Amino acid sequence: MIARYFEQFDKIISRVDFISSLEIHKRKVNDFLGIIEGRITIDGKILEILEVIKITGQNLSVLKYKYHFRDPDDYLIFRYDNAPHHKEIDTFPHHLHLPDKIVSSKKPTLSQILSTIYKGL
Repeated sequence: MIARYFEQFDKIISRVDFISSLEIHKRKVNDFLGIIEGRITIDGKILEILEVIKITGQNLSVLKYKYHFRDPDDYLIFRYDNAPHHKEIDTFPHHLHLPDKIVSSKKPTLSQILSTIYKGL
């Protein structure tokens, strides 16, 4: 199931034609735990990705995630994550960091992240 998730991840990435460079590492820790981390460069901007995937029975869940998008000068454009801070957010632990505030958010999919970036280009 971890390998299938990795394949789906690769398929999403392969359909995107605006990526300048890609450095993604996928690691199957065991039959129940996998990690995807790396960076995608798009028009000089960098999307850092981290996903920790867990299999429980027939269910797959993302235990931890971060999608950190920044400009070439290292300034935040946005970051989705589920770090357990910002307990005041009603979607805790899920939230979205913007340059000037933190807002409620559900966990986005990789396709949603890439679509958001594409619309902003």
